[in-house]
Amino acid sequence: MKILVVDDNESIVRMLKSFFELRGYECMPSLDGRNALDLMTREKFDAVILDLAMPEFSGYDIIDELGKSGKIKDQNIIVLTASSIASDKINLLLKQGIKSCLKKPVTPEVLLDILSSVQKSR
Repeated sequence: MKILVVDDNESIVRMLKSFFELRGYECMPSLDGRNALDLMTREKFDAVILDLAMPEFSGYDIIDELGKSGKIKDQNIIVLTASSIASDKINLLLKQGIKSCLKKPVTPEVLLDILSSVQKSR
């Protein structure tokens, strides 16, 4: 399974990358929303772990751009955010095509369960 981890916090990206690679997943990091969107349009990922609150080009921007282009349906986006997010916003994101929305901190087991369910649904 190939995973893209998108977060502006380098420590989180490094930790998730190590965590996934130790479990046999291929993991590509991105600290920047524009770079992540470029990677998502050029490469195929089985799952994308996406932070919403990033400077300049946020996770919301990525979701909006993928929605406009019709490519969101090709992505398995799992939102992982520290931001407070209202349930109506979560519902909107789910309607736009994200697969799950998790609040930081999240246990490794929860992430693995979500990834497992995404992998089974493909």
